[in-house]
Amino acid sequence: MTKWTRWFDLDEGGDELRPDEHAFITALQQATAQWDVEYAASWASRDEEEHPCLIAVLTLSDFAKKISLGEFGVHYRDGRAQGDRLHSCLHELPDEPTPFALDVSGIPEQVGAECAAWFETILRRPVIHQQWRHKDHGRLYAEAWKFADSGDVLSQSYDSAAAPRRQRRRLIRKGFVFGRGWIQVEGIKDPPSGERRVR
Repeated sequence: MTKWTRWFDLDEGGDELRPDEHAFITALQQATAQWDVEYAASWASRDEEEHPCLIAVLTLSDFAKKISLGEFGVHYRDGRAQGDRLHSCLHELPDEPTPFALDVSGIPEQVGAECAAWFETILRRPVIHQQWRHKDHGRLYAEAWKFADSGDVLSQSYDSAAAPRRQRRRLIRKGFVFGRGWIQVEGIKDPPSGERRVR
């Protein structure tokens, strides 16, 4: 494992930080410089939208498959940091806190250190990739990337055309469906055809 010491670099707008924001990001970067964890992409930026804040984001990826598994981040404003798994693209916090949620307040240096500890906990959690193949024709029909210690799904896919006959109907009937018909692989009873450690 290579030690990565450049975490949460600020993109443009770093010169416009308020004193408390500067203290927060400095504390976060100082704490993360001590990490000895596997690399993940990270960045920080000042968001000037409706509710201006400083955002720090960490992206978990499966480099073998070249896909992002999701972003975790904190929004810092006025001595308070709220963190969670972020919505993709807009980097917004979810409407309802998830089990990953963080909410800390205090002096900027303390909040920055607590956010670093939260990020490190996420980085140290083992991630696995599971695949399901049809037992007759061998085609891949489902994949899931999960935290191995909790089973929380980070990313998943399901191909109804390649799946066992009538499985999709059974999964929908039992409620393993989300949004506009997205099948949830947690409903598949068969053990995975293959599993590997991602990080």
